[in-house]
Amino acid sequence: MFILTSEHLSTLCELNHFQVPEEGMIFFGLRGTSPIDVDDFSFRNEHQLVTNTIDYVHPLCTLIQWLPAKGEFAIFAGSTVPHKKYIKNSLERSGQGANQLMTGYYADYRKGQHNAGKATGHDAFRQTKAHPIRRTADDFDYDNDDRVEFTNPFDNIHAAWSMGPEHDYYGSAGCQVIVGYPKCQKLEFRDDTGPWGEFKRNAYADELDQNSFPYVLLSGNTAQRLVVKGPTNMIRLRYGSKGKLVGIVQSALKEKGFYEGENDEDFGQRTTKAVLNFQESYFGASADDGIVGPQTAQALGVQWPT
Repeated sequence: MFILTSEHLSTLCELNHFQVPEEGMIFFGLRGTSPIDVDDFSFRNEHQLVTNTIDYVHPLCTLIQWLPAKGEFAIFAGSTVPHKKYIKNSLERSGQGANQLMTGYYADYRKGQHNAGKATGHDAFRQTKAHPIRRTADDFDYDNDDRVEFTNPFDNIHAAWSMGPEHDYYGSAGCQVIVGYPKCQKLEFRDDTGPWGEFKRNAYADELDQNSFPYVLLSGNTAQRLVVKGPTNMIRLRYGSKGKLVGIVQSALKEKGFYEGENDEDFGQRTTKAVLNFQESYFGASADDGIVGPQTAQALGVQWPT
C-alpha cells in the first residue's frame, strides 16, 4: 500500500516531460494499481492505493480525475487493459480486435458516445487520433515482443459494465474503463451507477465547462517507486513527452540512422517508432518498450539526467 498525493502526480508528469495544462481536469491512469477504498470518490490531496498483478480478468487499475490547480484528485477502480474474453477472440485474427494502449500522454479525449447507435451506446470520452497500441498474436498478455501499431481503435474511456475489482468481467477490448454501468438503451436508460456514474458526473458537470481532456497513462509500479524512493533516476521519455531532452534523443537517433525528419522535440509517432527500432536492434525484440531511460540513453550516447 502507498499514499499518492497531488504533488506526486505533478512530479510524475515532470519526470516524463509531459506538458500538462495547469487548469481544468486531467485524466490519469495507473495500470496495475487499485484504490484501497473503491467507494470513496472524494476529491482530496491524497489517496491510498495498492499495486497488484494484472490478470486480464478483473478490473485491477485506477483511473483518476485530477484538478492540478486545486491540488486535488479523485480515484476510481477500473481497467486500462483488455479483458481476456476479447483477447481470446482476437488471437484467431492475429491480434485484431483487441489491443493494449501504451503508456504515455494523450492530449485529447473528447466528450462523445461510445458504441454510438447501439443499444449499449452511452456518453463517454473518445479518442480522436492514432495512438501507439500493442497487439498480441500468441498469448493472453502484452509483452515488448508484441507488435506495435499506430492507429485509432477507439480505445475510449467509458463504463466497464463491472461491479468491481472482484468481478471477473469488464467490457474492454482495449478501452480505458471505469467500474459501474452506463445509462443506455440496453439498461432502459436508468441512471449511470457506481464509480462510472461519479466519474461521468464530475467530467460532464456544467461548472467544469470542459470538452477535451488530456490523459496520462503510467504503470502503478512507477507511481509506487516515486512515493517510496523519491524521483532520483526516474526521468523517462515516452509517447507524448516534449522538450529539449526529446530533441537530444532525436538527434542521437538520427546520428545512428534510426530517425528521419524534423527535430521537433516532440516524442510522437516518428520518435516512438525510431526508439522501438533502435531498442530492438541494440537490445533484442524483448526489450523494445518504446521508453527512453538510462540504459537506452547510454546506448545512444546521451548523458542522462538523474
